[in-house]
Amino acid sequence: MCITVKKNELVHLHTLLAQIAEEYITSGVATPTDFDPYAELGISPMALRESRDRHEEAVRLLARILADCSKRATETVPVR
Repeated sequence: MCITVKKNELVHLHTLLAQIAEEYITSGVATPTDFDPYAELGISPMALRESRDRHEEAVRLLARILADCSKRATETVPVR
């Protein structure tokens, strides 16, 4: 099933994921270099003139990076 997301919804999701990325860096779950591939895209949530496709590319990459960082963080948490 393919879900079509409007550009404004995609930009909102992009904003939320970027906020999570900042929180991951602040809390030590991730480092700024973990997000280098995302930074190399050169598109931020504030780039409202960018195409929907570019925001989708950024969202997919950012979500993948966040998932990898989450997985890495849960693998290093000691079991009580």
